[in-house]
Amino acid sequence: MPHGRMSYDRLEGVNYDRMRKYRLQRIKEAMAAHGVGTLITWDPYAIRYISGGYVTIPNRYNARQCVIVPRNGEPHCYFMSSFSIEALRKEAPWLNGKIFKDFGPARDADYAEVERCSKIIMDVISQYGLTNEPVALDGCAREHMTMEVLKKLGIKEFKDGVMVCFDARAIKNEDEIACFRLACNAADAAFEDIRQAIRPGVRECDLLGIGMKRLYEMGCDETQEFVVASGPRTNPMHIDFTDRAVRPNEPVIIDINGASYMGYKTCYYRTFFCGRPNEEQNAIYEDARKMMYDGMAAIKDGACVDDVRANWPKSPNYWGYDNWREVMGYALGHGLGISLHEAPIMFFAGPGIGPNSTFKEGMVLAVETWAGKPGSDFGVRLEEDIVVTKDGYELLTKWPVDKMTECWI
Repeated sequence: MPHGRMSYDRLEGVNYDRMRKYRLQRIKEAMAAHGVGTLITWDPYAIRYISGGYVTIPNRYNARQCVIVPRNGEPHCYFMSSFSIEALRKEAPWLNGKIFKDFGPARDADYAEVERCSKIIMDVISQYGLTNEPVALDGCAREHMTMEVLKKLGIKEFKDGVMVCFDARAIKNEDEIACFRLACNAADAAFEDIRQAIRPGVRECDLLGIGMKRLYEMGCDETQEFVVASGPRTNPMHIDFTDRAVRPNEPVIIDINGASYMGYKTCYYRTFFCGRPNEEQNAIYEDARKMMYDGMAAIKDGACVDDVRANWPKSPNYWGYDNWREVMGYALGHGLGISLHEAPIMFFAGPGIGPNSTFKEGMVLAVETWAGKPGSDFGVRLEEDIVVTKDGYELLTKWPVDKMTECWI
Protein backbone atom coordinates (compact mmCIF):
# COMPACT_ATOMS: atom_id res chain seq x y z
CA MET A 1 0.00 0.00 0.00
CA PRO A 2 -0.58 2.37 -1.68
CA HIS A 3 -1.00 1.14 -5.24
CA GLY A 4 -1.11 4.71 -6.54
CA ARG A 5 -2.63 8.08 -5.94
CA MET A 6 -6.14 7.16 -7.06
CA SER A 7 -8.87 5.86 -4.79
CA TYR A 8 -10.32 2.48 -5.74
CA ASP A 9 -13.38 0.46 -4.86
CA ARG A 10 -11.36 -2.74 -5.19
CA LEU A 11 -7.98 -1.87 -3.61
CA GLU A 12 -6.99 -0.53 -0.21
CA GLY A 13 -5.22 2.81 -0.44
CA VAL A 14 -4.75 5.72 1.91
CA ASN A 15 -7.67 5.75 4.32
CA TYR A 16 -7.94 9.44 5.16
CA ASP A 17 -10.80 9.04 7.61
CA ARG A 18 -8.76 6.49 9.57
CA MET A 19 -5.72 8.78 9.41
CA ARG A 20 -7.62 11.81 10.74
CA LYS A 21 -9.11 9.80 13.61
CA TYR A 22 -5.71 8.36 14.46
CA ARG A 23 -4.09 11.80 14.54
CA LEU A 24 -6.76 13.31 16.79
CA GLN A 25 -6.48 10.31 19.11
CA ARG A 26 -2.70 10.82 19.27
CA ILE A 27 -3.19 14.49 20.18
CA LYS A 28 -5.64 13.61 22.96
CA GLU A 29 -3.25 10.98 24.32
CA ALA A 30 -0.34 13.42 24.29
CA MET A 31 -2.46 16.04 26.07
CA ALA A 32 -3.32 13.52 28.77
CA ALA A 33 0.32 12.48 29.13
CA HIS A 34 1.38 16.12 29.57
CA GLY A 35 -1.49 16.90 31.93
CA VAL A 36 -3.05 19.43 29.54
CA GLY A 37 -6.76 20.27 29.60
CA THR A 38 -6.84 22.48 26.51
CA LEU A 39 -4.36 22.77 23.64
CA ILE A 40 -4.39 25.88 21.45
CA THR A 41 -2.22 25.86 18.34
CA TRP A 42 -1.51 28.50 15.72
CA ASP A 43 1.13 26.32 14.04
CA PRO A 44 0.01 25.49 10.47
CA TYR A 45 1.45 21.97 10.63
CA ALA A 46 -0.24 21.17 13.92
CA ILE A 47 -3.48 22.64 12.58
CA ARG A 48 -3.34 20.28 9.62
CA TYR A 49 -2.45 17.29 11.78
CA ILE A 50 -5.30 17.88 14.21
CA SER A 51 -8.06 18.96 11.85
CA GLY A 52 -7.11 18.35 8.24
CA GLY A 53 -7.36 22.12 7.75
CA TYR A 54 -4.84 23.68 5.39
CA VAL A 55 -3.29 27.05 6.19
CA THR A 56 -1.95 28.36 2.88
CA ILE A 57 1.64 29.61 2.77
CA PRO A 58 0.71 33.31 2.33
CA ASN A 59 -1.51 33.10 5.42
CA ARG A 60 1.06 31.53 7.73
CA TYR A 61 3.09 34.57 8.66
CA ASN A 62 0.28 36.59 10.20
CA ALA A 63 -0.78 33.62 12.40
CA ARG A 64 -4.48 34.44 12.48
CA GLN A 65 -5.67 30.84 12.19
CA CYS A 66 -5.82 28.46 15.12
CA VAL A 67 -7.41 25.33 16.54
CA ILE A 68 -8.59 24.89 20.14
CA VAL A 69 -8.60 21.28 21.35
CA PRO A 70 -10.40 20.46 24.61
CA ARG A 71 -9.13 17.14 25.91
CA ASN A 72 -12.74 15.98 26.44
CA GLY A 73 -14.23 17.51 23.30
CA GLU A 74 -13.90 18.13 19.58
CA PRO A 75 -11.51 20.61 17.95
CA HIS A 76 -12.82 24.13 17.41
CA CYS A 77 -11.26 25.45 14.21
CA TYR A 78 -10.75 29.06 13.15
CA PHE A 79 -9.86 28.91 9.44
CA MET A 80 -9.63 31.12 6.35
CA SER A 81 -9.06 28.94 3.28
CA SER A 82 -12.41 30.20 2.01
CA PHE A 83 -14.38 33.40 2.58
CA SER A 84 -17.39 31.17 3.24
CA ILE A 85 -17.45 29.33 6.57
CA GLU A 86 -20.46 27.34 5.37
CA ALA A 87 -18.46 26.11 2.38
CA LEU A 88 -15.67 24.95 4.68
CA ARG A 89 -18.12 23.14 6.93
CA LYS A 90 -19.46 21.23 3.93
CA GLU A 91 -15.96 20.40 2.73
CA ALA A 92 -14.81 19.11 6.14
CA PRO A 93 -17.79 17.20 7.57
CA TRP A 94 -15.56 15.33 10.05
CA LEU A 95 -15.25 18.59 12.03
CA ASN A 96 -18.99 18.50 12.78
CA GLY A 97 -19.57 22.15 11.96
CA LYS A 98 -16.99 23.45 14.44
CA ILE A 99 -15.35 25.76 11.92
CA PHE A 100 -15.49 29.48 12.58
CA LYS A 101 -14.08 32.69 11.18
CA ASP A 102 -10.35 32.99 11.74
CA PHE A 103 -9.10 35.07 14.64
CA GLY A 104 -5.80 36.13 16.21
CA PRO A 105 -3.78 36.78 18.10
CA ALA A 106 -2.04 37.84 14.90
CA ARG A 107 1.52 39.12 14.88
CA ASP A 108 0.30 42.71 14.80
CA ALA A 109 -2.48 42.28 17.40
CA ASP A 110 -2.72 44.95 20.08
CA TYR A 111 -3.78 44.28 23.66
CA ALA A 112 -7.48 44.90 22.96
CA GLU A 113 -7.42 42.38 20.11
CA VAL A 114 -5.71 39.80 22.29
CA GLU A 115 -8.40 40.35 24.94
CA ARG A 116 -11.16 39.82 22.37
CA CYS A 117 -9.62 36.60 21.07
CA SER A 118 -8.81 35.30 24.55
CA LYS A 119 -12.46 35.62 25.54
CA ILE A 120 -13.37 33.35 22.62
CA ILE A 121 -10.78 30.87 23.86
CA MET A 122 -12.16 31.04 27.39
CA ASP A 123 -15.70 30.45 26.13
CA VAL A 124 -14.54 27.14 24.61
CA ILE A 125 -12.55 26.17 27.71
CA SER A 126 -15.52 26.93 29.96
CA GLN A 127 -17.91 25.02 27.71
CA TYR A 128 -15.97 21.83 28.45
CA GLY A 129 -15.43 22.55 32.16
CA LEU A 130 -11.66 22.88 31.82
CA THR A 131 -11.03 26.27 33.43
CA ASN A 132 -9.06 24.70 36.31
CA GLU A 133 -6.79 22.59 34.08
CA PRO A 134 -3.53 23.64 32.40
CA VAL A 135 -3.58 25.25 28.96
CA ALA A 136 -0.87 24.54 26.37
CA LEU A 137 0.02 27.12 23.72
CA ASP A 138 1.76 26.23 20.45
CA GLY A 139 2.94 28.77 17.88
CA CYS A 140 1.24 31.78 19.47
CA ALA A 141 2.56 35.02 17.98
CA ARG A 142 1.56 37.05 21.05
CA GLU A 143 2.27 34.36 23.65
CA HIS A 144 3.22 36.50 26.66
CA MET A 145 0.31 38.87 26.13
CA THR A 146 -2.10 35.96 25.60
CA MET A 147 -0.92 34.23 28.79
CA GLU A 148 -1.33 37.47 30.73
CA VAL A 149 -4.92 37.92 29.53
CA LEU A 150 -5.86 34.26 30.06
CA LYS A 151 -4.50 34.45 33.61
CA LYS A 152 -6.79 37.40 34.27
CA LEU A 153 -9.66 35.34 32.89
CA GLY A 154 -8.95 32.48 35.30
CA ILE A 155 -6.31 30.14 33.80
CA LYS A 156 -3.82 29.17 36.47
CA GLU A 157 -1.21 27.09 34.66
CA PHE A 158 0.36 26.93 31.20
CA LYS A 159 2.35 24.15 29.55
CA ASP A 160 4.48 23.72 26.44
CA GLY A 161 2.18 23.00 23.49
CA VAL A 162 5.08 22.46 21.10
CA MET A 163 6.14 19.24 22.81
CA VAL A 164 2.54 18.04 23.11
CA CYS A 165 2.22 18.26 19.32
CA PHE A 166 5.67 16.80 18.65
CA ASP A 167 5.04 13.84 20.94
CA ALA A 168 1.70 13.19 19.25
CA ARG A 169 3.18 13.30 15.75
CA ALA A 170 6.18 11.07 16.52
CA ILE A 171 4.55 7.71 15.63
CA LYS A 172 2.95 7.38 12.22
CA ASN A 173 0.17 4.99 11.25
CA GLU A 174 -0.01 3.03 8.00
CA ASP A 175 -1.79 5.83 6.13
CA GLU A 176 0.76 8.46 7.08
CA ILE A 177 3.58 6.13 6.00
CA ALA A 178 1.76 5.56 2.70
CA CYS A 179 1.76 9.33 2.16
CA PHE A 180 5.53 9.38 2.75
CA ARG A 181 6.00 6.69 0.12
CA LEU A 182 4.08 8.77 -2.41
CA ALA A 183 6.04 11.91 -1.51
CA CYS A 184 9.32 10.02 -2.02
CA ASN A 185 8.01 8.63 -5.30
CA ALA A 186 7.35 12.18 -6.49
CA ALA A 187 10.87 13.19 -5.45
CA ASP A 188 12.31 10.25 -7.43
CA ALA A 189 10.55 11.55 -10.55
CA ALA A 190 11.89 15.06 -9.89
CA PHE A 191 15.42 13.69 -9.52
CA GLU A 192 15.13 11.99 -12.93
CA ASP A 193 14.05 15.21 -14.65
CA ILE A 194 16.89 17.04 -12.89
CA ARG A 195 19.39 14.34 -13.93
CA GLN A 196 18.45 14.78 -17.57
CA ALA A 197 18.80 18.55 -17.29
CA ILE A 198 22.27 18.62 -15.69
CA ARG A 199 24.44 19.89 -18.51
CA PRO A 200 27.07 22.64 -18.69
CA GLY A 201 25.30 25.99 -18.49
CA VAL A 202 22.16 24.94 -16.67
CA ARG A 203 21.67 27.15 -13.62
CA GLU A 204 20.91 26.03 -10.09
CA CYS A 205 17.61 27.93 -10.22
CA ASP A 206 16.72 26.16 -13.49
CA LEU A 207 17.15 22.78 -11.81
CA LEU A 208 14.99 23.94 -8.91
CA GLY A 209 12.19 24.93 -11.30
CA ILE A 210 12.43 21.66 -13.22
CA GLY A 211 12.19 19.68 -9.99
CA MET A 212 9.30 21.67 -8.56
CA LYS A 213 7.33 21.34 -11.80
CA ARG A 214 7.60 17.56 -11.65
CA LEU A 215 6.66 17.46 -7.96
CA TYR A 216 3.39 19.27 -8.65
CA GLU A 217 2.73 17.03 -11.66
CA MET A 218 3.17 14.04 -9.35
CA GLY A 219 0.44 15.25 -7.00
CA CYS A 220 2.36 17.20 -4.37
CA ASP A 221 0.12 19.69 -2.59
CA GLU A 222 3.05 21.92 -1.62
CA THR A 223 6.73 22.18 -2.46
CA GLN A 224 9.29 24.18 -0.57
CA GLU A 225 12.32 25.72 -2.26
CA PHE A 226 14.96 23.04 -2.01
CA VAL A 227 18.74 22.96 -2.00
CA VAL A 228 20.66 23.16 -5.28
CA ALA A 229 24.40 23.66 -4.73
CA SER A 230 26.97 23.17 -7.47
CA GLY A 231 30.73 23.25 -7.88
CA PRO A 232 32.55 25.17 -5.13
CA ARG A 233 29.24 25.78 -3.32
CA THR A 234 29.36 22.11 -2.29
CA ASN A 235 32.47 22.70 -0.12
CA PRO A 236 31.85 24.46 2.15
CA MET A 237 28.30 23.22 1.85
CA HIS A 238 25.58 25.75 0.96
CA ILE A 239 21.90 24.98 1.58
CA ASP A 240 20.22 27.40 -0.81
CA PHE A 241 20.24 27.98 -4.58
CA THR A 242 21.51 30.73 -6.88
CA ASP A 243 21.65 31.45 -10.60
CA ARG A 244 25.15 29.94 -10.81
CA ALA A 245 25.65 27.92 -13.98
CA VAL A 246 26.95 24.35 -13.70
CA ARG A 247 30.29 23.66 -15.39
CA PRO A 248 31.80 20.39 -16.67
CA ASN A 249 33.22 18.03 -14.06
CA GLU A 250 31.39 19.55 -11.12
CA PRO A 251 29.18 18.05 -8.42
CA VAL A 252 25.56 19.16 -8.06
CA ILE A 253 23.94 18.55 -4.68
CA ILE A 254 20.14 18.44 -4.61
CA ASP A 255 17.99 18.23 -1.48
CA ILE A 256 14.29 17.78 -2.21
CA ASN A 257 13.41 18.87 1.29
CA GLY A 258 9.81 19.89 0.94
CA ALA A 259 7.99 17.58 -1.44
CA SER A 260 4.69 17.33 0.39
CA TYR A 261 2.07 14.68 -0.31
CA MET A 262 -1.07 15.30 1.77
CA GLY A 263 1.21 17.29 4.04
CA TYR A 264 3.92 14.64 4.57
CA LYS A 265 7.41 15.82 3.65
CA THR A 266 10.56 14.41 2.13
CA CYS A 267 14.06 15.47 3.12
CA TYR A 268 16.12 13.74 0.45
CA TYR A 269 19.70 14.58 -0.62
CA ARG A 270 21.53 13.15 -3.60
CA THR A 271 24.79 14.20 -5.24
CA PHE A 272 24.99 14.28 -9.04
CA PHE A 273 28.03 14.90 -11.23
CA CYS A 274 28.21 16.81 -14.50
CA GLY A 275 30.51 14.39 -16.29
CA ARG A 276 32.44 11.48 -14.83
CA PRO A 277 34.01 11.80 -11.35
CA ASN A 278 37.64 10.85 -10.78
CA GLU A 279 38.95 8.28 -8.31
CA GLU A 280 39.42 10.78 -5.48
CA GLN A 281 35.91 12.20 -5.93
CA ASN A 282 34.40 8.71 -5.92
CA ALA A 283 36.30 7.96 -2.69
CA ILE A 284 34.83 11.07 -1.03
CA TYR A 285 31.39 10.01 -2.20
CA GLU A 286 31.89 6.59 -0.64
CA ASP A 287 32.97 8.24 2.63
CA ALA A 288 29.64 10.10 2.80
CA ARG A 289 27.62 7.03 1.78
CA LYS A 290 29.33 4.72 4.26
CA MET A 291 28.98 7.25 7.08
CA MET A 292 25.26 7.54 6.44
CA TYR A 293 24.65 3.78 6.31
CA ASP A 294 26.88 3.10 9.30
CA GLY A 295 24.67 5.44 11.32
CA MET A 296 21.46 3.95 9.96
CA ALA A 297 22.65 0.44 10.87
CA ALA A 298 22.11 1.26 14.55
CA ILE A 299 18.49 2.37 14.11
CA LYS A 300 15.69 0.11 15.31
CA ASP A 301 12.91 0.12 17.86
CA GLY A 302 14.41 0.69 21.31
CA ALA A 303 17.79 1.97 20.10
CA CYS A 304 18.80 5.54 20.86
CA VAL A 305 20.63 8.43 19.25
CA ASP A 306 23.91 7.59 20.99
CA ASP A 307 23.87 4.22 19.19
CA VAL A 308 23.94 6.13 15.90
CA ARG A 309 26.62 8.55 17.09
CA ALA A 310 28.83 5.61 18.06
CA ASN A 311 29.10 4.72 14.36
CA TRP A 312 29.98 8.24 13.21
CA PRO A 313 33.34 10.09 13.28
CA LYS A 314 34.68 10.41 16.81
CA SER A 315 36.21 13.87 16.35
CA PRO A 316 35.31 17.04 14.40
CA ASN A 317 38.87 16.83 13.05
CA TYR A 318 37.47 14.31 10.57
CA TRP A 319 36.07 17.32 8.72
CA GLY A 320 38.99 19.61 9.58
CA TYR A 321 37.47 21.47 12.54
CA ASP A 322 38.21 21.61 16.27
CA ASN A 323 34.70 22.19 17.60
CA TRP A 324 31.71 19.84 17.24
CA ARG A 325 29.33 22.75 16.84
CA GLU A 326 31.17 23.85 13.71
CA VAL A 327 30.23 20.56 12.04
CA MET A 328 26.68 20.18 13.35
CA GLY A 329 25.29 19.90 9.83
CA TYR A 330 27.78 17.32 8.61
CA ALA A 331 26.22 14.19 10.13
CA LEU A 332 22.73 14.42 11.58
CA GLY A 333 19.27 12.95 11.80
CA HIS A 334 15.78 14.23 12.50
CA GLY A 335 12.18 13.22 12.51
CA LEU A 336 9.95 13.82 9.49
CA GLY A 337 6.24 14.41 9.30
CA ILE A 338 3.81 17.14 8.38
CA SER A 339 6.65 19.54 9.20
CA LEU A 340 10.17 19.06 7.89
CA HIS A 341 11.75 18.68 11.34
CA GLU A 342 9.85 17.01 14.15
CA ALA A 343 10.18 14.30 16.78
CA PRO A 344 12.59 12.77 17.40
CA ILE A 345 14.20 16.19 17.63
CA MET A 346 17.25 16.85 15.46
CA PHE A 347 20.44 15.12 16.62
CA PHE A 348 24.05 15.50 15.52
CA ALA A 349 27.31 13.55 15.43
CA GLY A 350 28.85 15.44 18.34
CA PRO A 351 28.38 14.02 21.84
CA GLY A 352 25.54 15.72 23.68
CA ILE A 353 24.48 17.91 20.75
CA GLY A 354 20.75 17.26 20.69
CA PRO A 355 18.79 14.90 22.95
CA ASN A 356 19.59 11.20 23.26
CA SER A 357 16.13 10.24 22.02
CA THR A 358 14.90 6.65 21.82
CA PHE A 359 13.69 5.38 18.47
CA LYS A 360 10.26 3.78 18.33
CA GLU A 361 8.59 1.65 15.73
CA GLY A 362 6.58 3.87 13.38
CA MET A 363 8.86 6.90 13.59
CA VAL A 364 9.92 8.36 10.25
CA LEU A 365 13.49 9.71 10.17
CA ALA A 366 15.86 11.45 7.81
CA VAL A 367 19.59 10.65 8.15
CA GLU A 368 22.08 12.85 6.28
CA THR A 369 25.86 13.08 5.96
CA TRP A 370 28.47 15.21 4.21
CA ALA A 371 32.07 14.51 3.22
CA GLY A 372 34.74 16.70 1.64
CA LYS A 373 38.39 17.63 2.08
CA PRO A 374 39.09 20.89 3.92
CA GLY A 375 40.00 23.63 1.44
CA SER A 376 38.66 21.67 -1.53
CA ASP A 377 35.88 22.82 -3.85
CA PHE A 378 34.22 19.38 -3.94
CA GLY A 379 31.79 17.97 -1.41
CA VAL A 380 29.18 15.22 -1.23
CA ARG A 381 25.86 15.27 0.61
CA LEU A 382 23.52 12.27 0.91
CA GLU A 383 20.32 11.56 2.80
CA GLU A 384 17.84 8.73 3.26
CA ASP A 385 14.31 8.73 4.68
CA ILE A 386 13.37 5.65 6.69
CA VAL A 387 10.61 4.17 8.84
CA VAL A 388 11.80 2.65 12.13
CA THR A 389 10.75 -0.99 12.42
CA LYS A 390 11.02 -3.55 15.22
CA ASP A 391 14.32 -4.94 13.97
CA GLY A 392 15.70 -2.09 11.85
CA TYR A 393 14.19 0.21 9.27
CA GLU A 394 12.29 0.36 5.99
CA LEU A 395 13.94 2.50 3.31
CA LEU A 396 11.54 5.04 1.76
CA THR A 397 13.99 6.84 -0.54
CA LYS A 398 14.92 4.68 -3.53
CA TRP A 399 17.14 6.78 -5.83
CA PRO A 400 20.33 4.70 -6.36
CA VAL A 401 22.99 5.59 -3.84
CA ASP A 402 25.73 2.99 -4.39
CA LYS A 403 27.62 5.49 -6.56
CA MET A 404 27.38 9.10 -7.66
CA THR A 405 24.81 9.73 -10.40
CA GLU A 406 26.69 10.68 -13.57
CA CYS A 407 25.15 13.16 -16.02
CA TRP A 408 26.21 14.48 -19.43
CA ILE A 409 28.43 11.56 -20.37
